[in-house]
This record gives sequence, C-alpha cells and structure tokens, in this order.
Amino acid sequence: MSSLYPIEMSLKERHRLVGRLDNSSRSSRENGDVAEAGEYSAILDELWEHTGHHAIDLPEDTTVTVSLTPDHWFLLSGLLDADAFQSAAREPEESALVRRLRDRIGEALGDRLPAPRQPSAPQHRTVTVQVDELGCYVLFAAPGVDHPFPVTAYRFDSYAWLDEGDGVAVRSHILTGTRDGAVRLTAELLDGPPPLDTEPWDGVAEYSWTFHTVDVPGPPPTAATLRAAAPGQEAVSLFEFDLVWPSTCMYRVRASVRDRDAGADEQHLVQMWRSPSAPPRLIKATSRRRRGGT
Repeated sequence: MSSLYPIEMSLKERHRLVGRLDNSSRSSRENGDVAEAGEYSAILDELWEHTGHHAIDLPEDTTVTVSLTPDHWFLLSGLLDADAFQSAAREPEESALVRRLRDRIGEALGDRLPAPRQPSAPQHRTVTVQVDELGCYVLFAAPGVDHPFPVTAYRFDSYAWLDEGDGVAVRSHILTGTRDGAVRLTAELLDGPPPLDTEPWDGVAEYSWTFHTVDVPGPPPTAATLRAAAPGQEAVSLFEFDLVWPSTCMYRVRASVRDRDAGADEQHLVQMWRSPSAPPRLIKATSRRRRGGT
C-alpha cells in the first residue's frame, strides 16, 4: 500500500468529503459502473480508518487529520473540482468552499499528487459540422459512436443566452458566423496545453468544461465518445475518451475560429486537454460575431 499523507481540515470539511464519496459511490453503482463505485467505497473506508477524530458530536470547526494515499487524494481532488465547477452558478459560496479544499489538497501534497491521467493523445480529426439558424454547435460526450443524442441549445428570448459568452463560446457551445450551412472543424485531444498561436485566427478563447468519459449502458463500462452537433442536426463523432476516474473529468477547451464574417469556408479548431478548472479567458477577438446574436 502506498504511503498515507495527512491533511488537516475542519470536521465540517471532512463531512463534506464523506458525503461526496458516498454520493459518488451510490451514483456510480446505480449507473452500472461497479468498478468506479468500488473505488470510491475504498476511499471512504480509508478515510474512516485514518481520521484523527471519529466522534460525531464534536463542533464542526474541530480540526481533524485525514490521511489518504496520494492516488486517493487525487481522485478526491478531481471530484471536488468537478463539484465546484458545476455548482458555481447556483451555489457560489459552497463552490468557493469546495474549491478552497481542492486547492489545499494540491498545496499539501505538492508533487506527490499524481498528474491527471491524460487521454490517449494526441488524437486529431477534421469533420464537417452542419449549423442551423441559431449559429452554434455543441460539444458533448455520448455513449457509442452512432448513438443519437438530442442537443438542446440555451434558447432564451432574443438570443439573450449569448450575453453569457465572450463572442467565441458560451459554455460548451461554440459560436459560428454560418447560420445555414456547415463549418469545418478540426478537433484535437491533447496530453497538455499546446503552444498558443493566435496569428491565423480571428477569435481565440479558453474555458473549462466537464465531460463524462464513461458509458455504462451495461457491463463492462465502455468509453464515451466526444461529439459535436448543432441543435436539431446530426452529430459527428470526434474521438473516444479513455476510461478514467473520476469519470466526470475537467477539461480545458481552447476554441479558435476564423472566417466567420466571410460567409463561406468557416474554419474552427477545438483543442482539449485534462486540466483543473480555471476561469474563462478571451485571448483574441477580431471577428464581428459578438453577443446578442449579431
């Protein structure tokens, strides 16, 4: 067994870890992924066994010591990161607390914390994506190469949902200048951030997003497929994710676009790699395609 590494935290934070592991184990088991459920149960057992205080009637601000292996700390850090990202809009205070706990795990273990297992990379594919009048397509993970998937855009009055974006992307939606036709999309799955070359592009932006890498319609679990589609259009497959834990993984997405104003031959490059969540970043914006559907 690997060495255990202790981290001090409040009893309230320790309760948060217990609840997150319990929920993840139950959810994975219900979805058919027995292997991942078993891993979370093993971490939970280790946490119970190697916590400084077990009494439940202590004040929540009581400091306790939790000792886990680096691999288990890594899985917990990934779960916390995805939780913080997904709850940021609806529970900002809770999200901030979870993110601070994630950061403390990284600071305490330093280089003893394993690096994220990267996907089978590099993978590279160029496809044609049909676009409708909304002017976007969506990146999403779906089971199987040919599995139909209903894509729903964030349709609000007068394209108000675009005001949430930066003119290049809105969450997992990549904006296009084309409204009735197709764009050429090159997708790359990488093992780390690529060199930044903005010169060929009119717009470049980065954002974080979660993708579920495991498809479990029945045993054994299989890899999920990353796909792209405009609402109501046929999806195209880009590449398969590796089976990694936690199966809901944070990825960094860099979207680069050009010729959105030309009305033809629109080109997109989407590059992805596993990375902890970080704020969105607009790197370059020269295209006229902005907010409000204009």
